[in-house]
Amino acid sequence: MKLVEKKCPNCGAGLSFNDTDKSCKCDYCKRAFEIERDNTIDSSASINDQYQLSELKGPLKIVGLYFAGTYIVGAIITIIVFILVGVIGYNIYKHASNQLSDSNNNSIINKKSNAKYITSIDDLDNDDYEDIDSDSNIEIKRSGNGVNNAYHSYSRDGDPKREKVYVAYKKDDNVIIAIYKAIYKDFFHQENSYTVYVPIVYENIKKNEFGIYEWDNPQVKAPEYYFDSEHKSYTYGYNSIADAYNSVVKPLENDYKISQK
Repeated sequence: MKLVEKKCPNCGAGLSFNDTDKSCKCDYCKRAFEIERDNTIDSSASINDQYQLSELKGPLKIVGLYFAGTYIVGAIITIIVFILVGVIGYNIYKHASNQLSDSNNNSIINKKSNAKYITSIDDLDNDDYEDIDSDSNIEIKRSGNGVNNAYHSYSRDGDPKREKVYVAYKKDDNVIIAIYKAIYKDFFHQENSYTVYVPIVYENIKKNEFGIYEWDNPQVKAPEYYFDSEHKSYTYGYNSIADAYNSVVKPLENDYKISQK
């Protein structure tokens, strides 16, 4: 058995094969060739000159093309495997997430299943505070900024910040009062800044069939707060938390048990 070295007829790259081989394939262009010995050449000539390469024909061509295409098939199979692994992995993750979510929901329902009404501030959890903040922000935005004019234009600087939450409870009734700090600035006079404390009241708080607290539409419980002496531009709120507490929470102290955070 002798090693024969030739150049690829297609790309010119070097390729080698044994003198007993019937076919070969170029490692660079992946073309397959039939090996033929040229009997017209003197046997004393170089062994490399005694063999010629021609493109495979018939069944041999099919076989050659098969081997030449194996690297493409392999690449496609690898891509398909990666996609399948990704899909399977995502479904496993989604299933696990749903199981965890169901477990958390059951925990919330079980935790709140011991009371029909909110009896103290301790009955509220992070989800409840998120719902309160969301509804309160909507209500504060809805209250508007009053009437502006060509010399003044007041708008809220950022979202309101929750400062205090009170729970007022008595038999068969409860109330939540959340006080927010809102800052307003004059668009034409940025140095003018106003801090307003806005109480939002939630009433008729009860659990639904899933054990989640629900309430009536929250209401802003505050008088008009004027930004100018002409009483043209205003919002709703108080000058301080103390003013908001004394006006909205304190009147409930005689009939309700108050807790706060």
